[in-house]
Amino acid sequence: MTHFAHHGKRLVCLLLCLVLMGTFLCSCSSSSKPIEPSEQDLMVVAKCEGYDVYYEEMRYVTLSFRDELAARYGKDIWTDPEKTAKYLPILKEKVETSLKINYAILSLCRDMNIDPEEKAIQESVQKMVDQTVDELGGRKKYIAALEEMYMTDHFVRFTLATDMCETEMIYVMMDMDLLIKSEKDFLPYVLDNENFCATYHVYVGNDAGDDIEENRRRAEKMYEMLQNGTPIKELIGSTYNEDVFSSGIPYHFTHGEYDVAYEQAAFALEVGEQSEIVECEDGFYIIERQPLDEKYIMANLTELLQRYQYAQAELLIEEQRAQLVIEWTEYGASIDLLAMQ
Repeated sequence: MTHFAHHGKRLVCLLLCLVLMGTFLCSCSSSSKPIEPSEQDLMVVAKCEGYDVYYEEMRYVTLSFRDELAARYGKDIWTDPEKTAKYLPILKEKVETSLKINYAILSLCRDMNIDPEEKAIQESVQKMVDQTVDELGGRKKYIAALEEMYMTDHFVRFTLATDMCETEMIYVMMDMDLLIKSEKDFLPYVLDNENFCATYHVYVGNDAGDDIEENRRRAEKMYEMLQNGTPIKELIGSTYNEDVFSSGIPYHFTHGEYDVAYEQAAFALEVGEQSEIVECEDGFYIIERQPLDEKYIMANLTELLQRYQYAQAELLIEEQRAQLVIEWTEYGASIDLLAMQ
């Protein structure tokens, strides 16, 4: 399956941070002391659920989204006044939405008595940073990698701790019987078409620098072929389809796992029915719903249960995020997003 935006929920910084951290097999040679953030990095730009939002986090999400939008719509969107007027509100909305995610997680964890400062979490964060420093070839290269990604060591540690809190939150939710725990209890749930969906799809991705309207026309060509009787499995194996992860097995998923538009379109279909063109964050899809495969489900029940548990936590986080408000400080409100470096 292609790289759907994971329900659009988590910070882009978290995804990139996890790419940076990874899971390394090397052993740590030494403990990497935290790098002191600058005074500006710790300037408070906003409050959210009683938490301070620092400049370093706002800078990261701003520069990352600024680059992402320029790559998608053209570098001149931040220099052409007419285009800037169109895309600056989008940038502002993305920044504000993204800033809420960590604090949605932290506020939920606070209610569950999960503390990001607890010893076990901080020791795990330190271990991951140590592994990363070793993997990258030393402290200087680690710092250079952070600078390239618009990040700071302080922000990396905060993000990792928040992610670990989310994982701990899932265990607490299971203890509170808010999530299904056993495979035995999960099996009837996963076999219900209201809870799980199986699909094939074809896809045209919106990669950096692409002409979006040209991609839409390519998707329309595939849609026309499907309407004229071309089987979707034939298109999946063709050069028209850009999803390199497609296989002969329908992908099984539950609510909360992937892009909202994809999920809504898929669950609205009857088995055997095809969608129209569905525009998601990463491109255009045409979906065909398939019957749930009980043999596949039984062989992959453990993985499906884990994905369900994570997806339910993500839905709870999204619900919490939707209720949060970013309260800008005078300093935060004065920042020009296009002038940040």
